[in-house]
Amino acid sequence: MTNLVVDHVSFEYVTGRHIALRNITLEIPPGQVVLLAGPSGCGKTTLGYAMAGLLPERIAGRMKGAVYLGSERLTGMPLHEIAQHVGLVFQNPESQLFQYDVESEVAFGPENLNLTHDEIVRRVEQSVTATALKGFISQATNTLSGGQRQRVAIAATLAMQPAVLVLDEPTADLDPMGTQEVLAVIRQLNHQYHMTVVLIEHKIDEVVGWVDRVILMDEGRVVLDAEPHRAFKEENIWTRLNVAVPQMVQLSHALPDFFKGETALTVDEAEDVLSQYPSVIESLKQNAGPVASDRRYFGTPVIEWERVHLSYAGKSVLNGVSLEVYPEEWVALLGSNGSGKTSMAGMAMGFDAPWEGAVRLDGRLIRRGNIQAQAGQLGYLYQSPDMMLFSDTVEHELGFTELYGRYDPLRRVRSVDELAGFADLRHRLGNNPFQLSYGQRQRLAIASLLATNPKAVILDEPTTGQDEGHAQRVLDFLQRLQQTYGVALLMISHDMRAVARYANRVAVLSPQGRIVLNGPPAEVFAQAEILAQCHLTAPPVADLHNRLVGRPHSRVALSIHELLDILGKACVGPAYFPAGGYPDA
Repeated sequence: MTNLVVDHVSFEYVTGRHIALRNITLEIPPGQVVLLAGPSGCGKTTLGYAMAGLLPERIAGRMKGAVYLGSERLTGMPLHEIAQHVGLVFQNPESQLFQYDVESEVAFGPENLNLTHDEIVRRVEQSVTATALKGFISQATNTLSGGQRQRVAIAATLAMQPAVLVLDEPTADLDPMGTQEVLAVIRQLNHQYHMTVVLIEHKIDEVVGWVDRVILMDEGRVVLDAEPHRAFKEENIWTRLNVAVPQMVQLSHALPDFFKGETALTVDEAEDVLSQYPSVIESLKQNAGPVASDRRYFGTPVIEWERVHLSYAGKSVLNGVSLEVYPEEWVALLGSNGSGKTSMAGMAMGFDAPWEGAVRLDGRLIRRGNIQAQAGQLGYLYQSPDMMLFSDTVEHELGFTELYGRYDPLRRVRSVDELAGFADLRHRLGNNPFQLSYGQRQRLAIASLLATNPKAVILDEPTTGQDEGHAQRVLDFLQRLQQTYGVALLMISHDMRAVARYANRVAVLSPQGRIVLNGPPAEVFAQAEILAQCHLTAPPVADLHNRLVGRPHSRVALSIHELLDILGKACVGPAYFPAGGYPDA
């Protein structure tokens, strides 16, 4: 087994807009699992591409230095040779899936290594089992959900059994429990084959318990390189870069007398410490009783699914689903990959129709294919805003509906100036949309949807693939949208921390396609057993609350601030509250 060595690597993309990597030198021993973290645009993905030998032959630019696996120089090696040493899973699975069905996709790599038939069958079996795809082995990849396609991409790479595995946001499209299952598989293969793993991730809370080393990047440089517990001793460098700090790290620093100066990374570690203090457990139990729910639903629902059934290719997806979204609500729709969340959203737009039941918009029955009828009152923000932008300037993008759209003449169309001001884009009206940052493009896409003064907007994973700072800015923007214009929001998300912080109500779909929970986040996240059956977990702080109470209860803390507030009243006192209060993380 040999070290992976990054030797004084610098890289500048051919556009010359910025230097992506600046003289990086790293050495990763065989069998180490490394978390590569940092804000969006810091160079994480570029470094991953360098490790996989894609620079500069496959991705144009100017490169200095080289990457080695032992004595083998990966930089400049033919791609088919590199693939036998380093496996790369891209953030977007669409960019690497090309076979018709799951089995063919996973078998493709081993077949091209000229392995025996029995070995190919063994590797395919092992990989699809490890990624929970055994029941989908004959299914066409284009019929799978985004999270399921991500699993296929991971399985296909695992089947190659590379010495080094580089994964770029491998869990971005996975539900919380699926994330843990995939990380467990990666760790198992790491132990079994002594495979080196580099994880490029924004979901720090979910992955930090699985890694041996943390590397933090900023502006193309490594700014921190340490064992995980030491990496979070100082929060300042992480918060300065707007990179997520695990909630249990925040709790450790807020309660130093309980944690004796040590830093908990995971809920397991925090539970081990706090379970030793009866006063903590008693305080949480006393504050886990019923709470008056803020359920103020008025008038006609903006969107309504009534006893909806849906099947694809003979497989039942939704079974009698009933759900309403009322004016000015922010509803989060949660569920495992393939549970039917996107199908529900698609029916509201008229992309599909239920086999039984009805879907209504503002009391009017929605009919399949008549998408224009919904467009004036319902916006749909795709996971990638780039799919929605097509004009040559920001001004033309914002003004398209006013000039060319068909809309209800009784509903006011918002002006370009109003939309640009709301999205803070007045200074960029003459720019091509693709000259904007990702966050600006996302605001532009949302603002374009507001032109027709819609009553509701559906948000499909609005925070996927974004660092903490970018994600919070777009969610704050959406909250301002809700409060300023009274727009109802339906958010499909796997980001439990975002759901806990922003949603007024949470609806949970079971794998059988039924709504099994529907209520305020503090009540829904208290139902740990039901969430687990739906492949979901509560945010870390709510999960810790659930574990320490240890019995069925009605509500949980949703943030570190709430948990400290409960503990401060009964057992720790005001000294544990930092000046100005603890951030609502």
